[in-house]
Amino acid sequence: MARFAIDIPMDVWTTMLDHVQAISPEEGCGILGGRGDRAHLAIPVENELHSATRFRMAPAAQIEVMFSLDQLGLDLIAIYHSHPSGPAEPSPTDLAEAAYPEAAYLIWCPSPEWTCRGFDLSGTEPRPILVRRLAANDEGWFSR
Repeated sequence: MARFAIDIPMDVWTTMLDHVQAISPEEGCGILGGRGDRAHLAIPVENELHSATRFRMAPAAQIEVMFSLDQLGLDLIAIYHSHPSGPAEPSPTDLAEAAYPEAAYLIWCPSPEWTCRGFDLSGTEPRPILVRRLAANDEGWFSR
């Protein structure tokens, strides 16, 4: 399924941002659960590689997150990770290892301040998607 945009409430945005800042200079990674194009929660997952240039979610933690999403009635809508040294676009490794084509891929990069870019990796080439950070007054859980 091609994705064109993802809506991220401020609390979800802050969870991701706090995580990637705290883990830097390692790549931080995690999962966003939600419905449709709207994220409802972000769950950081340990990068078992503890690398500044690559991530691999710890398998047991990733399975636990997927189970939690299912229990909450949420879908996997995005995978996020950081590129502490840039760039804010998918690397060849990111493209080769993208295992969830239905999910948006969000990449955080500090240039000069932390920003987040989104990509649809379901086709043969990465396609940028719109990442909409929602205002604090538009954060209703399951509001769509």
